[in-house]
Amino acid sequence: MPDPKRNVSRKPRPAAALRRQTLKASEARYSSLVDHLPVGVYRTNPEGRILTANPALVKMLGYQSEEELRGVNVNDLYIRKKDREAHLHSLDQRLIYFTELKLRRRDGGTIWGNDFPRAVPGPTGAVRYYDGILVNITRRKKIENQLRRTLAKLAASNRERQEMIHKLEALSVTDDLTGLYNRRGFNLMARQTMKIGDRRKVLMFLLFLDMDNLKGINDSLGHSSGDEALRRMADILKITFRKSDVKGRMGGDEFAVFPVDTSFEGVRSALARLEGKVLAFNQSDRAPFQLAFSAGVACYDPTDPITIEELLARADKLMYAQKELKGRKR
Repeated sequence: MPDPKRNVSRKPRPAAALRRQTLKASEARYSSLVDHLPVGVYRTNPEGRILTANPALVKMLGYQSEEELRGVNVNDLYIRKKDREAHLHSLDQRLIYFTELKLRRRDGGTIWGNDFPRAVPGPTGAVRYYDGILVNITRRKKIENQLRRTLAKLAASNRERQEMIHKLEALSVTDDLTGLYNRRGFNLMARQTMKIGDRRKVLMFLLFLDMDNLKGINDSLGHSSGDEALRRMADILKITFRKSDVKGRMGGDEFAVFPVDTSFEGVRSALARLEGKVLAFNQSDRAPFQLAFSAGVACYDPTDPITIEELLARADKLMYAQKELKGRKR
C-alpha cells in the first residue's frame, strides 16, 4: 500500500524566513571571525559610547570583559583630547580615515594604536556610528622612539666630533700668539687665492713683512714684551687689511699678507696705511716699545705661474733688500 506519509507534500518555506535564517548564519560567522581576530574591532556612536568591542580590543585596553569596556566613554581613552576632536573632524570630511593615536589602558598605562575607522551615515546622512579596527603598534613605537633617541645621540656625538675636528683644524692652521694664520694655514689659503688669479687672469701681489728690532725688545724688556709687540703688529695688520685678505704670521718676527682683488697701487696704498697706523701706535705711548717693519712686495703672474713658496721667497728677498737699505741709512 502506498505510504500516506510519502504522498504528503512539504510546504515551501517563506522567502522572508529563509532570508532571516541566512542572515543569522552570516552574522554568526561574522561574529565568530571578529571574535578571533588578533586586532581590535569596535563600533562607537558619535557621543563616544562603545556599542561593541571584540575580545582583542578588550584585552588590548586591559579590561575584563566587553561589558566593562562598554561602560567607558571613548573620550576618556584618549591621552590627548584634541586627538579625538581631530579624529572626528577628519571623519566629517571623509568617511574613512587612518591615524596613529595614544590611548589609556584600564591600569593607567598607555598603548599606541593604528586606527582605521569609517563613518557609517544614517538615513538622514548624519553619522550613525563609527566602525573601526585598532592595531596595537606599541612595540613598534617603542622601537621607533629608541631608534630616534639613538639617532639623536649619534647626531649630537657627530656634531661634537665635527666641532672638535674644526677646532683641531683651526688650531693646526692658526698662530696661537696672534690669531693669524700660521705658515701652514697661510700657504693653504694663499694657494686658493692664487687659483682665483689663475681663473681671472689678473696679477696678484704678496706682501712680506719683517719686524725690525724684535730681538732688541726681547733683550731689553723681556720675551713677554716681545710677544706683546708681535700681537700689536698682528692687530694693526688686521685693521689695515680686509677680512678677506689672507694674513699670517710666518714664524718668528715675519708676517705675510696676500690681498684679494688688489692692484699694485692698492698694495702700495695699504702699505702706506700700515705705516701710518704703526706711526700712530708709536706716538700713543700705549706700550714701552716702538714698532717698526721692513716690507717686500712680489707679483704673481698667472701667465707665468709659480708656487706660493717661490712667491714668498721672492717677497722675502725684496724685504731683506729694504732692511739692508734701512741699515745703511742709519
